[in-house]
Amino acid sequence: MFGLFNKTKISNDDEAVTSLMRISSMGFGSEDDFKKENMLKVLGEVEGYVHNLQNPKIAYWLGIAWRNFTAWHIRGDERKEYLEKAVFYFDKALSLAKNTLPVQLPLDKRHNSDYLDQIDIAGDLGDILVNEALIRDLDRAERVLQLVFDGTEEYEPCLCAYAELFYKRGDYQKCAEIGLNISDRCAKSPEWKDNPPPAPLGIVGSAYRALAKQAKKEGKAEEAIGLFQKMKELKLASNNDLRILDRLKTTN
Repeated sequence: MFGLFNKTKISNDDEAVTSLMRISSMGFGSEDDFKKENMLKVLGEVEGYVHNLQNPKIAYWLGIAWRNFTAWHIRGDERKEYLEKAVFYFDKALSLAKNTLPVQLPLDKRHNSDYLDQIDIAGDLGDILVNEALIRDLDRAERVLQLVFDGTEEYEPCLCAYAELFYKRGDYQKCAEIGLNISDRCAKSPEWKDNPPPAPLGIVGSAYRALAKQAKKEGKAEEAIGLFQKMKELKLASNNDLRILDRLKTTN
């Protein structure tokens, strides 16, 4: 463990989880709770309490707390050490959850701090492995986020990271396919359909734009026109995209 203090004031698992939630969630803690010294103190107390970590919820909230501590208080390359702690605990939580937590909770219990499922844990682990450059591991992220993609037919915000990892690899076609899939999930979801997030289609637009520029560079004008046209139909084309589309149409 990454214990910082030998002495612990934590007496049971529920108290450990509550303490971690208070220092890492805006809805639970106060400004003083989020101060660097207090976060380190509480993290040290919880890690001192946990000698043989078997509770996936404690492991998960240790991951959340270290991730947020890093975002709020650490700068530069020093962040790597603390992000690795977050990954360690998310990974531990996911391993412990395999036999103790459901893959996905019923809709009325999802995204609720009182409950936890495997998709919540996998989503946070996959997201950090895609979006934090210092610890980026796209192969590992793909395996983790594939569990989310296959484990539910619903939209989960972390699936945007699943699409983005293919973009980062240069697999723009796969990125667009995943983006369209999760956009369709939003449209059908009782949780998201009334207020669909713009991110999935935004990713599709970026992928189509990259494919169109690639086709244009390779002299495949008709393919580029088709891709820019798709962007226009989906209302994803920027003014510059539309200008390029018009030029391609007039010269081909």
